[in-house]
Amino acid sequence: MRTLIWGIYLVIFCLPLYLARLDIFGIPTTVLEILIYILFAFWLSKSFKWSEFKKLFLAHYLLFIAIILIIIGVSLATIFSSDLRISAGIWKGWFLDPLLFFIILVFTIKNVKQIKGALYSLFLSGTVVAIISLIYLLQGNLNPVGRLQAFYNSPNYLAMYLASAIVISFGYYLFTFLAPPSVRGSKTFILLSIVCLLLSIIFTQSYGALLGIIVAIYFGLLLYLYKLKKQKLVWAVLCLGLIMILALSCFALVQRADSFNARLVIWQKALAIFKTNPIIGIGPGTFGNYFPLYPEWGVPQPHNIFLAFLLQTGIIGFIGFILLLIWFFRPSASKSQAGKLRLLLMSIMAYILVHGLADTTYWKNDLSVIFWLVVGLMAVLQNKNFGE
Repeated sequence: MRTLIWGIYLVIFCLPLYLARLDIFGIPTTVLEILIYILFAFWLSKSFKWSEFKKLFLAHYLLFIAIILIIIGVSLATIFSSDLRISAGIWKGWFLDPLLFFIILVFTIKNVKQIKGALYSLFLSGTVVAIISLIYLLQGNLNPVGRLQAFYNSPNYLAMYLASAIVISFGYYLFTFLAPPSVRGSKTFILLSIVCLLLSIIFTQSYGALLGIIVAIYFGLLLYLYKLKKQKLVWAVLCLGLIMILALSCFALVQRADSFNARLVIWQKALAIFKTNPIIGIGPGTFGNYFPLYPEWGVPQPHNIFLAFLLQTGIIGFIGFILLLIWFFRPSASKSQAGKLRLLLMSIMAYILVHGLADTTYWKNDLSVIFWLVVGLMAVLQNKNFGE
């Protein structure tokens, strides 16, 4: 069991290794995928029990129904895709692999300490990526329009990876539970890490990421204060949060008017495409084939997580996605450690959905694993035998 736990931590820490690509017997894969397959094979040989699987299904039947619908939807869209090779690769890398990791997670993680370890691994990974990104910044190594993207293919991809680490660090300072208390200087390390993360995100110039982070933090803070019955503070935080969100939104619209107008065109085109393919949608990864190329950038995704699921998993997968979100936000929070962890996971998901209104915060190898990591940890927290 200890080996599996540390294997989970390793996979989370190594999420950026999806960028390290290779071919095995002519089949394209990544270092991240290989790590997941090795861990899954080890789990299957050492820990799989059919009786536990049935118990877990009965305990989270709505979640598993949602997952089954998503799998059916994306599989049908892949089978009938106009580009089977591209769609099959996305089916494998953005659905099969993350779900294998999800299965390992929900059967292996058992208590608060292990959940903290998983979240801390993601935080540490984000910190390392942020430090490397700042080195790129100091060297003046930016993209053609002056935005920081480091070794990622886009500034937005970098921002979306770092954002979850920022939300986790917020959980540390709000609930003071994340970093191991026995480690001297842990608060200083967390603070320095936050500075690196924030600087990196700011220089990506991803206003969607900043807005999503602010909403996520205020969402978690409001729920926490509400549970503490601090009604006056709830209203004060709500008003302050709305002011900050409106101010950043207005600033972003002024600074990125062209980008916003382009997204409006993309969303209109995405809805038009859906109307002609309402049941099974289009093949995953084929959206760019339906959209005329821009002179400076292409449109591989519809820049909206809901439209992406609607188009690339069809109506069946989209219903599954909505059911999953209903299940996810149903748990009530409490003052216990498990309750605080639920709040943190809800905050991360809030970020994913808010930034997902303007970007596709699921449709990438590392981002899809983060999504199912958050869902899996929430499932663990709802287990009856969960240990504080």
